[in-house]
Amino acid sequence: MFFEKRTVPIRGSGRAYSRGSSSWLISDSGHIPATVALRNSDIRTAVTILASDIARVTFSTSNKKLNGILSSPSRMTGRYAFMQSMMAQLLLDGNSYALRRADSSGKEYWEYVKPSNVTVKLSDDGQTLTYDFRFESVDEQDENDVEASDVIHFRLLGVDGGLVGRSPLESLQTELSLQRSSRNLALSIFGKAVNPTALLGFAAKMSPEEKDKARDAFEKANSGDNAGRTLILDQNSTFSQLEVKSDVAKLLESTDWTREQIAKVFMIPSDSLGSESEHSNSDQIRNLYNTALGRYIASVIDELTLKLGTNVIANVREAIDLDGSQIEARTIALVKDNVISSDVGIEILRQSHSDLVTTDILNKVAAQNLPLKGGDNNGGKEGDSNTIK
Repeated sequence: MFFEKRTVPIRGSGRAYSRGSSSWLISDSGHIPATVALRNSDIRTAVTILASDIARVTFSTSNKKLNGILSSPSRMTGRYAFMQSMMAQLLLDGNSYALRRADSSGKEYWEYVKPSNVTVKLSDDGQTLTYDFRFESVDEQDENDVEASDVIHFRLLGVDGGLVGRSPLESLQTELSLQRSSRNLALSIFGKAVNPTALLGFAAKMSPEEKDKARDAFEKANSGDNAGRTLILDQNSTFSQLEVKSDVAKLLESTDWTREQIAKVFMIPSDSLGSESEHSNSDQIRNLYNTALGRYIASVIDELTLKLGTNVIANVREAIDLDGSQIEARTIALVKDNVISSDVGIEILRQSHSDLVTTDILNKVAAQNLPLKGGDNNGGKEGDSNTIK
């Protein structure tokens, strides 16, 4: 039995949204524009941190031509700016797309396309994935039925066999709505309500003019050089300071709870968004963040390996250990425990690679007849364990 390769849009892809909508909520029928989602300071912080760190990761292969694409994927921006934009869109929408193109000389480059301008289609036989691209420029024609091999498609948490991803923001509909309502209510309370900071009372009835004179006289007597001095009142007057109502204070504190929910959805420590953890030290926080970063990087490596047809290696040193302090500490510990020799440790620090012990490093040390393991001072001789195959 043969199938026609007719295609139908996959639910969750190519969703259009109203440009005039101010809703924070995302549904199966619409995207949240990045400009709208990033107005939330906590989401902006989470996305900026993760997208920037992933963009600092360098990807490479054994193929020099492909390395050229990975180091310079866009004709319009640098590698970091391009990857940061791709990762930001991935974190907001669960999908990010780039169309693989070639210039007149045959050199490949990638063209970024917004998720709202992409429709992913699956053939009737379930064996072929194609993409429709809509471009906003009047000089660029739309492209339909583009084969999957010509598209870089990063996705998060697909529940349809990994065909399309789902946005992390889907899990934040209630929290975002609550946070926005709480902030609007707080602004209304402080912007429109009567909120004096102190109350000065008199036993006698006073006209508005007399009240103004009494207020001015009191403020003059207790400010400037007199600020902080003992307060003296007439026997027919009283003074008291007002506090923010407890229910208003609790309302403002609810933003901390929403911040923790946003951190949880993006799988990063709440400390990254300004909240302080009660039971975590700096090492635990860093380990939790690095674990989260690895989850996102894995999806990128998987797609690049599939579309480029070769193994892709990620060097995360620039993302998680900018000054090299972590790799130095780990290397020193391995040398002290005699797991590796000091010569291997020196080579590791010289290369500053995120993977501590690699075959290249061991072979390079062995080629110099230097010991590989700690406590071994015999040097590497032909036929001994120093030869790495």
